This record gives sequence, structure tokens and C-alpha cells, in this order.
Amino acid sequence: MAKAVFEALSISGKRVGLTRNVWYDKILVDHPEFGERDTYLEDVRKAVQQPDYVVKGWAGELLALRWCATAPKRPKYLCVVYRELNDEGFVITAFFISRYQKLLRREIVWQRK
Repeated sequence: MAKAVFEALSISGKRVGLTRNVWYDKILVDHPEFGERDTYLEDVRKAVQQPDYVVKGWAGELLALRWCATAPKRPKYLCVVYRELNDEGFVITAFFISRYQKLLRREIVWQRK
């Protein structure tokens, strides 16, 4: 695995990593609001490790949703898209979403009690 910014255990017990390349060259470029607070990186890790929901993506990826009270402009959900392969996984991207109900129409794999 390329140099990781963090590794977190997903709800299925797999180690999911976020590489420096994905954080700096993808997420911070496509979604510069993540650069506004140092805590957002930890929020991304928590979304993978302690999500409120995990739903299936269209192409085998998983979407972890976690409520973020400190999201830009107003509280909303943080969505972290990741893929699991064998015993590990990797973060693809992350973004904030207020219309999260559309994602919940997909297959919910896991939900916080």
C-alpha cells in the first residue's frame, strides 16, 4: 500500500487505508472544503470505522455515511467511498452530502443501532 495518511478498521473488520495521494491529489482538490478544518481527516477515519450507515455503491464499492456536526455551512452527512479487497481496503473519495436519503435507497449493508 502507498504511504497511508491513516488506516481504520471497517465494520467488516478489514483494514481500510487512505493514501497521501488520494487525500492530497483527489479529495482536497475535488472537495477543498476538507482543507478548512484539521479535524476533517479524523472525521473521514471515523466514518469508515464508526459509520451511521454503510450502503452499496454501483460498482462494488461501499459508502460509509456518518453525521458531521462541523460540516461546512451546516451539519450534514460525510460520505466516504471505499473498496474492500481480500483482507484490506482503500478510500476512493469523500464528500459532504445533505441529501443522503437518496443514498439510503440503495442496499443498506449495515446500520448503527
